[in-house]
Amino acid sequence: MRAVEHQETAVSGWPALGLSNERVELTVVPGKGADITSMIDRSTGTELMWSTRWGLRPPTALAPPGNPEAEALDRSGGGWHTLFPNAGRACVEQGVEWGFHGEAWLAPYECAPTAAGLRLHTTLARSPFAVVKDITLDGDRVRVTETVTHIGAHPVDVMWWQHPTFGAPLIGPDTTISITGCSVHPDMPDDIPGTAPPPRWPEHHPPGAEPVDLSRLTAARVGGSRLAFLGEFDSEQVCAQVRNPTLGLGVDVEWLASDFPYACYWYEAGGRLGYPWYGAAHGFSIEPATGYPSGLARARALTGTELSIGPEETVSKSVTVRVRSSR
Repeated sequence: MRAVEHQETAVSGWPALGLSNERVELTVVPGKGADITSMIDRSTGTELMWSTRWGLRPPTALAPPGNPEAEALDRSGGGWHTLFPNAGRACVEQGVEWGFHGEAWLAPYECAPTAAGLRLHTTLARSPFAVVKDITLDGDRVRVTETVTHIGAHPVDVMWWQHPTFGAPLIGPDTTISITGCSVHPDMPDDIPGTAPPPRWPEHHPPGAEPVDLSRLTAARVGGSRLAFLGEFDSEQVCAQVRNPTLGLGVDVEWLASDFPYACYWYEAGGRLGYPWYGAAHGFSIEPATGYPSGLARARALTGTELSIGPEETVSKSVTVRVRSSR
């Protein structure tokens, strides 16, 4: 493992840290959820992360009142988030609202450089967990390892997702997606579980719509919007490959099925015409997940895929993104 260079920088008024080696350059914002807001392939100078059209707002920015999703998304600049102890729809747990996508992606983290990257840590306010986040660079690999410790007195159910979102030019009409063999579960917008056996990758049967081939993406603004949940992987080592042959560029998202038995597949190409994307977003994410669908309360009620963590228990999980370039 070659030495990693560290550099102090800023993103929209937030103190940030740059990490780089000969292959990859990262920007991390400790005060905003320890987000990875930028991931650049150094061989081509290409930004791989997707960003919201409004970008990361300054820490002093005021937001109008709204529902939990709106208030959370106002604070999102895109990139790679940690979703814990909730993911997706807001819910009430332990007598308090766990907002859209949970607390970890909004919490402030203390950080210290390490030889291979950064170690960041925080203590959450709305749930009894201390979180340590290690971000490391090793050649073309970016690895995020998170360790949560339950500091409360009784078991608590959680959802835990990793949320790296990729954007143009990597994401485009020539981009293909492949993944370890798996089942494809549809979303349940009416909170009614399906009765038909789920198809296998890449076939997706969205509720009330025609089947979709999840392995092919489209051009921006064509009207597509996809949400599916992948599970029952054929092997313990899971690898999702995103490839753009025109650019000679791609990424692999890798994890263990024992860490994250599921994954959320999200793709937006102009299908959501109202808030928040107004038909203008073009991004793709494959999100390793402990449960599905979105929202802890729904996961518990609809699929029984909540994760329970006991008092004084410590749990660690890792996800690796490998940058692939033929240039």
